[in-house]
Amino acid sequence: MDAALEATGGLLRLAPAWVPRSFLQPGLRLKLHPDDTYAYGLNRGGIDERWFGSTTEAANEGRVPDEGLSYVVHGHNRFTLRDAVAECGSDIIGSRIWKKYGKWPVYSKFFDNMGPIPHHMHQNAKQAKLVKQE
Repeated sequence: MDAALEATGGLLRLAPAWVPRSFLQPGLRLKLHPDDTYAYGLNRGGIDERWFGSTTEAANEGRVPDEGLSYVVHGHNRFTLRDAVAECGSDIIGSRIWKKYGKWPVYSKFFDNMGPIPHHMHQNAKQAKLVKQE
């Protein structure tokens, strides 16, 4: 971890985190090679999301164990951003966020769907707790 931070002046280089959705058709604009669009198999659906700075696993049925997690890449080594934050805490995400959440609590996504996303919602903390989600 220290070597990765020292080599880049404190920046962590993250590999793309690709996430498929079985209920949406990919728009094919994510700059993936066409052969990789269904890399997880037709049953999993096409890759139509790229996640950035994610320490959150995708909640997809049949997902691979690290699906949705961002990986730090340094030389020939790689490790999850979640592990990096757990190890270095406030040194990476700042003391205010570390004290409040004890983790990196956010991430960003690019959506690339052929059509509109079906109705869905993101709960607030109180609503999520009712269904044992975060």
